[in-house]
Formats: sequence, C-alpha cells, structure tokens
Amino acid sequence: MKKLKKRLTMPLAAGALALAMVGLSAGGAQAASFNYPGASISWAANGEILTVKDTKSDGRYIYTMGQFKGTNVYLTPHCSTRGKSSKTCDYSVAEGRKIIFWVYSVRGSSMKKLGEFTVTA
Repeated sequence: MKKLKKRLTMPLAAGALALAMVGLSAGGAQAASFNYPGASISWAANGEILTVKDTKSDGRYIYTMGQFKGTNVYLTPHCSTRGKSSKTCDYSVAEGRKIIFWVYSVRGSSMKKLGEFTVTA
C-alpha cells in the first residue's frame, strides 16, 4: 500500500507545481471590469485593450482618459463612445505599468465625472 500511495502523490505534486508556475507566468495578464451609472468598462491587460460602453440612452456619451500613474504622461487616444454605443481602444503599454483612468459622462460642454480606476498593463 505504501508504494501505491507514493506513486499517486508524486504526479499530484508535479501537477500542483505546474499549475503554480502557469499562475505566476500569467499574473500580468489580468482583466477587470468597472460599472458606473450609464457606463460599463472592461480592461484586458493582455493586449492592453480598453472597452467602453454607453449603457444609457440619455443623450450623453462616455469619455475616458488614461495616465501613467505617478506621471504627467497621458495615454492616447482618449477612449470615447461619442456617436457609438461602444468603443474599443488598443494601447501599446509596457508590461507592469500602472495606469489610472478617469471616466466621464459628457453632453455638450458639460462633463460629469463618474469615477476612476487603476489597472496594470
């Protein structure tokens, strides 16, 4: 019985180690989603994709601005749903950089801040 038990635990330990290694290597590829009144936003670190959706038919559009955290360097383009219900923006950002995004609801010259969130590329 001892031999059988030893044979079964070795593959389990090897499998657990392999899963842990995959988890460590995929750590930078995170996804996140954020919801605000009238807006739904998702971030995919793998490819640095920001998707902004206007979820309210109120004549306003959603506008997001991103900036590298701790700097005065803004990401371009600013991702806006102006004239659309959804917009996807593709950023080329070095892995591991932290980005803060501000989310606004806009109508004409009126901008209403909905919130902000921080993600890691």
